[in-house]
Amino acid sequence: MTSIITDLSDYAALKKLAAALWQQDNSYYGAAVMVGAGFSRIAASAGDGKCKLPLWRELSEALSKEIGSTTPTDPLRLAEEYRSYFGQQALFDLLKKEINDAAWAPGALHKDLLELPWSEVLTTNWDTLLERASVEVHHPVYNVVNRQEDLSSARSPRIVKLHGTINITDELTFTQEDYRKYPQHHAAFVNFARQVFIENELCLLGFSGDDPNFLQWAGWVRDHLATNVRRIYLVGALSLTAAKRKYLESINVAPIDLSELVADYDDQDTRHTAATKIFIEALQSLKPKQTWEWEPAQLHRTTITGEESTKTHQDSGYAAKLLEEQLPLLGKDRTSYPGWLICPYQQRWQLQSQMHDPWPTHKNLSMMTDDGRTRLLYEISWRHGVTYEATPLWLAQEMLTICDPTQPCALSKRQQMEVALLLLKNTRWLDEPEAQSITQATTSILERNAKHWPESATELAYHRAIMARDQFDYSAMELAVEKIIANDSVWKLRKASLLAELGRFDEGANLVAEAYRELLGQSRKDRNSIYVLSRLAWAHWLMRGIDLWSPGKEFKAFPSSYKEPKCSPWDYIEHIQERISKALENQRERQGIEPMFEPGHYKDNSKTVTFNSEVHPLLLLDGVSVTVGMPLRWSGVSFLVESAARLAELDDIDGVHRFALAIRAASSDSSDILKKVFSRTRIACFARGEVDYLINRCEVAIGYWATRLTGGNVGDRNYALERLRVLIEVLARISVRATSVQAKQFFRLAITLGKKLEFHHIWLFDALGHLIEYTLNSIPESHQHELLSDALSFPLQAEIEVGAHPEWPNPVIQFPGNRNPNVALDRRIDEIIDHIAPCSPQSAPALLRLLPLLEASFLTEVERKKIGEKIWGADSDYQTLPQTGLLAHALLKLPAPDSTAARNAVRRYLFDTRDEQLFNLTLVRDIAHAAQAKGIGEIPSAEQAVGYFGKLITWRPKNADRDLLGLINQQEEQMGNFIGQALAYSIVPALPAKALNHENFSLLLSFHVEVDAPATIIAFSRFAAANDLFVDQVERSIRQGLHEQDSNKVASSAFALLKWREAQASPAVGRLISRMIYLLGSKLEGGLPALLWTVGQMYAKGYLSEGEVESLVESVPVVFDGANYKNIAPYSRESVSISLVRAECVRLARNILNRSQDKNNELLRILTEAEQDGLPEVRFAKATND
Repeated sequence: MTSIITDLSDYAALKKLAAALWQQDNSYYGAAVMVGAGFSRIAASAGDGKCKLPLWRELSEALSKEIGSTTPTDPLRLAEEYRSYFGQQALFDLLKKEINDAAWAPGALHKDLLELPWSEVLTTNWDTLLERASVEVHHPVYNVVNRQEDLSSARSPRIVKLHGTINITDELTFTQEDYRKYPQHHAAFVNFARQVFIENELCLLGFSGDDPNFLQWAGWVRDHLATNVRRIYLVGALSLTAAKRKYLESINVAPIDLSELVADYDDQDTRHTAATKIFIEALQSLKPKQTWEWEPAQLHRTTITGEESTKTHQDSGYAAKLLEEQLPLLGKDRTSYPGWLICPYQQRWQLQSQMHDPWPTHKNLSMMTDDGRTRLLYEISWRHGVTYEATPLWLAQEMLTICDPTQPCALSKRQQMEVALLLLKNTRWLDEPEAQSITQATTSILERNAKHWPESATELAYHRAIMARDQFDYSAMELAVEKIIANDSVWKLRKASLLAELGRFDEGANLVAEAYRELLGQSRKDRNSIYVLSRLAWAHWLMRGIDLWSPGKEFKAFPSSYKEPKCSPWDYIEHIQERISKALENQRERQGIEPMFEPGHYKDNSKTVTFNSEVHPLLLLDGVSVTVGMPLRWSGVSFLVESAARLAELDDIDGVHRFALAIRAASSDSSDILKKVFSRTRIACFARGEVDYLINRCEVAIGYWATRLTGGNVGDRNYALERLRVLIEVLARISVRATSVQAKQFFRLAITLGKKLEFHHIWLFDALGHLIEYTLNSIPESHQHELLSDALSFPLQAEIEVGAHPEWPNPVIQFPGNRNPNVALDRRIDEIIDHIAPCSPQSAPALLRLLPLLEASFLTEVERKKIGEKIWGADSDYQTLPQTGLLAHALLKLPAPDSTAARNAVRRYLFDTRDEQLFNLTLVRDIAHAAQAKGIGEIPSAEQAVGYFGKLITWRPKNADRDLLGLINQQEEQMGNFIGQALAYSIVPALPAKALNHENFSLLLSFHVEVDAPATIIAFSRFAAANDLFVDQVERSIRQGLHEQDSNKVASSAFALLKWREAQASPAVGRLISRMIYLLGSKLEGGLPALLWTVGQMYAKGYLSEGEVESLVESVPVVFDGANYKNIAPYSRESVSISLVRAECVRLARNILNRSQDKNNELLRILTEAEQDGLPEVRFAKATND
């Protein structure tokens, strides 16, 4: 049909009407349609197929018959005579009878017509066919206007009944007088029609050239609007003569005569029906393809024989020929690309998979002509830039041969430089040696040929800024940002994103606002431009996010108008999130097994090989953020933080980019992403190069932000603090891999930072504390004395204005070494002593620093005396304990003017409490710790123990039904655990022999079962050693405890066994020891370190038999190798204690080798490997006994 209709002389007018209808050109407002009786006649249907709706001719015959006229005359005149003779009601009754509206139903043409995007639908018909048909049309939705007053309440598009409606309106326009008075009686309709005719192209459908309605309205338009009216199109099978056509054109009516296309039909109504169908189908087919519906050409051959397929893959010459033939289509796709800033994912996928038939392999490229190869490489480079696909090294080297403008080829100089820029950007995804050589070559090309592409200098600066950003080289980033010339709106967005990374939010916000204003103005001038609209959408998205927390700015919903043209930022972000979720799900599936239906069968997914041709989510996220200029976060507002954080969890991302994503996504030292990426086991697995890289970059970055914070040009101070807390935390965590020299350096760095006033901010407390703690743990005990002066110089909480915040770091050196004459050290120790406040919890930080010095006899007698007087006072009566902020038993380690009186005071507090005061959480905790403290071991007397046992054993947790937050239950659980420890370590060991009876054992067993305090089982061992009646029950309880999943229960059971063995050797103890050694190889999760420690203690004390030692020698290397960091899932329970397992294995191996004459090679291997272990607790295990 289309090929025939294009031959019509009126086809140009039809296209013009279609252009207005589809608003193809900004100059058109739209198109309206006026529907006449002829359309109802051919479109409506009735039960009687022979019936037809009347036209003017049939109505004239009915009128003539009624009034007895035999002379043909004007139908309007006949209607006037009829009304004059019979009256108005008789005329209406005649029309109702002739039309019989209820008998007719709208047809398919009604629906087809109304589904076109008319700005308005006007009709002179009295029937209700259009209104009823509109009910089934859902786009667009029409409002019906039957009366003039309906115009004010109906919105466009409307179906406007200009001449009234049968059975609905009181008036019907029909007679000559009605037409004459129409402008006066229906002024609102006239004004409405005038507006429609002025603003829209008008299509007349269902009218003939002789139709009275057509003649009346055409004359009125000509008389009143003259040249102000737009074109009027009269459509149908008109069969116009030359004279008639000339006449229509003279009154501004453009006929679209379709009679040639339906000349074969002899029935008049059938001809008009066919012509109307052709017209509506032509309008539908002329609907322009929207710019955003662009799709690249499909180059894959749909039908191909096996021989052709083989030839394509094996004959490089044939493949090269096919590639050359595709070049015109490839070039056309590139030049017709609408200009999306970010290519929609469907089009991106089509572009990415466009050149696979055949593949542009190295061999195929070599068989192409020089020009063809050059042009194809350019098309590939353009597609890689749009799709963010990484360019493999071999292809990058091919492109490198065509990107130098000094070597002319089939490309323009700018195109060559575009290839060079792509290669430079692509070096971010290449290994270092290859990346370095390509970077040097492409950078040189871009710098030497900048005159051929002025923007290349800005592109080069932007690339350098991105590289510096990912390497946390903020100084280099600042220099690069200043070289970015933001003349274009997109460059304003990109520069703004970099300024945001530097904390210069005000400057960045101004640039985003400028870009948004520019693009808004450009969009108003060119509403159909995808190039402008897509950039406006991203600028709007950024602007909206930046204003999110701005005072006085109203938060508005993001416009939906960006969605249909595929410019909505949310669609792209959501797609990225879906891709990351899918990648993480696939990763989890590969790490696990899939149980099969058959018993004992499973599928190991870790050995499954998968192929994926989609762009990696990392490249996608990076491509979108870098192309748009979108930071992960803007002053607390997240744009891509969640996506970046989840992306960093993927195992197939290289360290440098994972580190960059994690650190940039983290907003504090406690961010989950830092805990995941920089977990202890993950850090232990880092390659040495990654460790050195992180240490270097963090150190440089901390220096930058420290300078910014302490200098005058800090910008956003909170942002500087945020970056510092993240970077310091990362350096603290990675310091476990540092050498001893590096660890000392970072410890002193933490001390230096802590002395600066600007770092006395609550946000930095934890990070600084971790840097001090973790670096100190990475220094051998024998070297820690070198840091004593530094640690003591760190300001106490009481010396700075941070209030009573408990997290202010407090570096404590446990191994101070020997004291040498040092005036500065003497003065500082005296200052710390002076900050011991009498009877004040705020003394704790100072006392904690001094305690190791006291225990090592580092302090002078004068200093010890001064400390004692500060704590107790010069004239204390020792009736109450002074408040120190430490546990009560610490007073036994601290000097006092009267040490005996001080000890008695502590014992009175611990063991002379009466009645309900005993069930005080602090007191019970102090009792438990006083018994366990090294060098103290305070336990009650036998009499006190009996009294405490009788009271504590009766305690049971309260049932808090309304404890919605679980706080009461948590406190009760704490109380139960401390009572269990007090019984195990303090009370039961002090009981007299006669108290170790069946009644008390039953009470203890009942407490153990009902309270479920793990430490209680340790007390069982004394009962079992004292009376064989309890052996079976205790053996059963300890055996069960060794098999528990709870690591605390395993540790307590193992310690109970050790205590039992210390008390006696018995068959039951021997059986339990054999069981414990057997369990070492059972891959127990949390309790394995405790088992290894206990076995080590038993070996050191000679409790193990020769066979058990042999079994132990065989088990230790197996356990050590099984505890390889790389074999442990980062977030598993095993990862919590894996390094402790390895450390205990090292100590066991050391102890066995020290006692054995035969040096076992496997045990020696353990000691050798431990020296290079990734974690300090394992590296130093050989030299420690903890």
